[in-house]
Amino acid sequence: MHPLLLLLAESAFWAALVLTTLPVGTPDSADPTSGRQGGVRDRRGHDDRGDEAKERPGSLADLERDLRASRPETRRSVVRKLAALGQRKAWDLVLQVLSDADPMVADEAQVVLGSITDSKLAADLLGPSGLRANDDWVRLRVAEAFGRMPIEIDAEELARGIVHGDAREGETNRAILWSMERLARAKRLGGDASKAYRAAERLARSRGDPELRGAALLAMNAIDPLEAHAAAAEWLEEKDGALRCAALVAVATWTEQECLKTSERLLDDPDPRVRAQAIENLEAQSSRAAMLALVHRMEIEPRGRLKWGIQAYLRARSGEDFGLDAGKWTAWAQKIEGRLATGEGRGLRLLPVPQTNVSFAGMNLVSDRVCFLIDFSGSTWQTKVGEKTRKQVLDAKLREALEALPPGTGFNVMPYTNDPIPWEKRLQASDKSSVKRAIDFFERCNQSGRGNFFDAALLALQDPEVDTILVLTDGVPTGGHRWNLELMVELLVERDRFRKVAFDSVLVDAPWSKRKLWEDLARRTGGRSVVAELE
Repeated sequence: MHPLLLLLAESAFWAALVLTTLPVGTPDSADPTSGRQGGVRDRRGHDDRGDEAKERPGSLADLERDLRASRPETRRSVVRKLAALGQRKAWDLVLQVLSDADPMVADEAQVVLGSITDSKLAADLLGPSGLRANDDWVRLRVAEAFGRMPIEIDAEELARGIVHGDAREGETNRAILWSMERLARAKRLGGDASKAYRAAERLARSRGDPELRGAALLAMNAIDPLEAHAAAAEWLEEKDGALRCAALVAVATWTEQECLKTSERLLDDPDPRVRAQAIENLEAQSSRAAMLALVHRMEIEPRGRLKWGIQAYLRARSGEDFGLDAGKWTAWAQKIEGRLATGEGRGLRLLPVPQTNVSFAGMNLVSDRVCFLIDFSGSTWQTKVGEKTRKQVLDAKLREALEALPPGTGFNVMPYTNDPIPWEKRLQASDKSSVKRAIDFFERCNQSGRGNFFDAALLALQDPEVDTILVLTDGVPTGGHRWNLELMVELLVERDRFRKVAFDSVLVDAPWSKRKLWEDLARRTGGRSVVAELE
């Protein structure tokens, strides 16, 4: 053979050999939606990249066919590809899977709807294909997605999606109000905004769910803060704590002096969630007067979560650690000239708190009104810690925590699989009898399934006494109608605005990208997040 031909043949042979020996599972890039690294299989046996790396881009007909695939990972991948096409026919296919039985697919469709730039398509979503669809979940998903669209949405048409006098439409109505609020703040609420204001005002003045009324007030405040000012001031005297809390959220947008004086006064409110919002307003100001008011509140605050929260904030702002010594904090605050910095409110409480007498799997407990949420998905039963299952280790960890609860603590225990499994409907006092009953319940509980964190969190929030949800999880929620954790964080933060419940999380074997989202949920609700190894 000619020497040149021989050299070419050898080069082709070695190139082919290299290609056949490259590791096919090498991670390429993180998927921001799934939160896992591409090209590897997770512990549930799913290919993290779905079929994305295996499929060619394909025609619209190919994608329509693949949208009927049995694997939800494939359908989810197709939803992203359809959205990337940007064609009306492609979007029509996306709308079809808003009601998909698998939350992985339906959540993906909801997420991508927020990227719509076609005004005609957005207008159509105000009708039977969206806000007036027969499917409850389609209406809810579309109602939320409007608030994220980067285009102008007609205020009057959006307001027409609100159904008055029907409690069953409360969730969708709240999502519409939240979208109105976000669009107004982003200057994308088009048309006659007064129509949206009046629709929100009608809900605010109703006798329905206080939290729905609170959402209506905040929509009014975003649309026309001058007109809403009187309503917010009036609500500061309302009997329901949720309404006073909503009014204080609106007060945060008032002038600095108005906000300072009003929030200082509400620091003495009998409802802890109202005090929590007043504290948050003052933390955002970072002035000498605000800091002095916070130091005084820390000194007299009876609720552990609020007291420790103020202390953590002061430590973060000052760089000092005076514990709960009000005298030293007062001396520090009196030296402040001007503002310390732009406030971030509850976002500064991720710093470690002083050692307490109670901890659960590495998380110090600073609350005296806590609900323990514990993920009973497959990893709880299948993962071994030495000779024991993870569940057996958790039995001992929870027993240790509950038996150390100080007198006067209210607590509940809620394992969750596909559904929440609450021990009690409401918090129980931490006496010996209740603690023993809770431990016996937990140790006997042997349900397993997918980990539906979202519905468990919503159930825990229904107890008005809860101020902390402490969740132990592998960090990857599944089950129920929700799958996308990034979307869940936004939904829970909105849900928490009139509850002021801190989300603490203990993460066991959680993927790196999921940890960031749990930290975000903690930061935005005044909680903390730790990574733990069960031993």
